[in-house]
Amino acid sequence: MLAFLGFCVTVRAAAIGPEQETFQSLLKQGFELHQRAQFAEAIPLLKKAYRLEPNDYFVNLLLGIDLLRTGKAADAIPRLQLAARVKPTEEIPEGYLGEAEATLGHYPQAAEAYLAAIELSQGSEESLEAWAGFAFERFRRIGGRLRESEQGIAAIRELQATALKPASSLTCQGKIPMLELNLAAKSRSQQINSEVEIAYKLSICYAIEAEKVAAHLEAAGGEPSALHRLRGDVLLRLSNDAGGAIQEYKQAIAQRPGDPALVERLAEAQFSEGDPEAARQSAMAALNLDPHRPGALRTMASLSMDARDYKQALPWLRKLAAESPGDLSVKVELGKALAQTGHAAEALQYLQSAIASGFRDERGALHSMEARLLRELGRDSEADEAAEEAKRLSNAFQAHIRSGAGEKPDVDQ
Repeated sequence: MLAFLGFCVTVRAAAIGPEQETFQSLLKQGFELHQRAQFAEAIPLLKKAYRLEPNDYFVNLLLGIDLLRTGKAADAIPRLQLAARVKPTEEIPEGYLGEAEATLGHYPQAAEAYLAAIELSQGSEESLEAWAGFAFERFRRIGGRLRESEQGIAAIRELQATALKPASSLTCQGKIPMLELNLAAKSRSQQINSEVEIAYKLSICYAIEAEKVAAHLEAAGGEPSALHRLRGDVLLRLSNDAGGAIQEYKQAIAQRPGDPALVERLAEAQFSEGDPEAARQSAMAALNLDPHRPGALRTMASLSMDARDYKQALPWLRKLAAESPGDLSVKVELGKALAQTGHAAEALQYLQSAIASGFRDERGALHSMEARLLRELGRDSEADEAAEEAKRLSNAFQAHIRSGAGEKPDVDQ
């Protein structure tokens, strides 16, 4: 990717006239910093170049990538969208658009962008690998969402069995971007059974897509490190085999040392395997390579939360919340850590934001915490209301369990 961009920037620089010498210089300096992964330093130069040539493809593309790499996904999207409009046959902007949209939790748009990159590149290895990575990550996130309800937990048990079957025996019941739109709509409307049903179908679709890519790259003799990474993802996400995933990720790292995405995955697998010290070392190594890796930040936060070291968890969770603003579970964890460290007002803000955005509080635990925080802040009337809601949710959950309604979702309709 960098070699291709370097060639294009060189060709363009040779073609411009003396009147654009300043623009050429800014573009060249910005790209050189970009090549050295000095994204924050490149951005001011690229912004100056953008003001001179706001419709230039390379300036918008590089600026979009560097904004994305420095945790500014929302700012990156307009630049990447403009680059895609200027050169609609290029797949590179679409691939980065997919990453930016996914970072913000805009999953229908992310899926469309990744699929567009595959189509424009005629199924290049890079575009397929990016799509598979997105599919595995969505499989993980949807699983996290399902764990917020008893129906969802039952669906996860179904998924764990189904995902082990060969991809050829499974069927994707719909187009992924449309299923993502439907899932978002059901989540907003609090229709739990319908949400679980769509989440189940969508998870199957992502499992199918990811395994298809892995099989295609292996049959085509793809890059060994990419194959090991995908095998590791299959073992970690679909087969719950963290030990096997660790071995695959280590082989990938041996062939591509210094890749923060691979080291980040290794840390997650080590955490899942129950090796906190190894997970900590790998996560820190990934963050030393790229301080914006959300998976590595999540691992560091999880290690501290599991150890009940809430003060240590706070900086990781704050950064993770900034990097992944659409992840409601991060807001909840940050709220819990803040509540445990005496930051009642800020904790309340995050918890209420997550609840208002649709985070499922099936057992009433979050509303109970909300009531406690409100009392600490002297807002007794609001605390009484939150406590009543917590009691209502808890009673409804217990009645739901006693009736047997939460044993198994109807995911086959």
